[in-house]
Amino acid sequence: MVSKTKRSKTVAAATAATTPARGGDAITVAAPTVAAPQVGQARYAQQGLQQGFEHNAVNNAELRANAQNILSMIHEHRPKNTSLAYEPKQREFQDFCRRKQYQDGDTVTEDKLLLFLVEDVANRTLKTRSTKVDNEVSQEKTRLAWRSVRSYVTAVTDLYRTQRARGMNTHPSPREDNAREYLKTLQRRDAQQEKDKYADKGHDTLLDGYTEEE
Repeated sequence: MVSKTKRSKTVAAATAATTPARGGDAITVAAPTVAAPQVGQARYAQQGLQQGFEHNAVNNAELRANAQNILSMIHEHRPKNTSLAYEPKQREFQDFCRRKQYQDGDTVTEDKLLLFLVEDVANRTLKTRSTKVDNEVSQEKTRLAWRSVRSYVTAVTDLYRTQRARGMNTHPSPREDNAREYLKTLQRRDAQQEKDKYADKGHDTLLDGYTEEE
């Protein structure tokens, strides 16, 4: 049931819309329209956002294309020996990632690099005995020197730069604090081993020719 108040408002609105003139003709009075500035502002804001997205897309495409051109130039003019040194190590890292079945494949990250170094590189025995290795050290106890481990870090970091330039990797550089400190630790380990080796040789030299009878 419609209340008297609502009915009065409806009648008043109808009366205001069509008012009879004094001469008998009806005069139609247009109802005032309400401006909607908010709608226009929202439309302009939406257009501005769309233009911003398009502008950013153009800029990103330009940056990506330039990065790929620079990458191609670097690889083209890179010494052949550098490529020969990097590629096998990069394939080893990629094989490691396939073996681990990482969801993001061989995308280079610092954590992957560190695990690769620990499991597949740093503790690997030498395939052939180095002339710098003491003959008294068994083949099973030999390990890659820290400089060799560093060469793996350099090669995998180069793979990271390639992925980055192609828009395939948004992670920070893998050669950050932990990887850098790990190399320093291996360097100190090797230095201590060299120090101990020469100390033992010096001790043996002092004992040369010495017998209990003397």
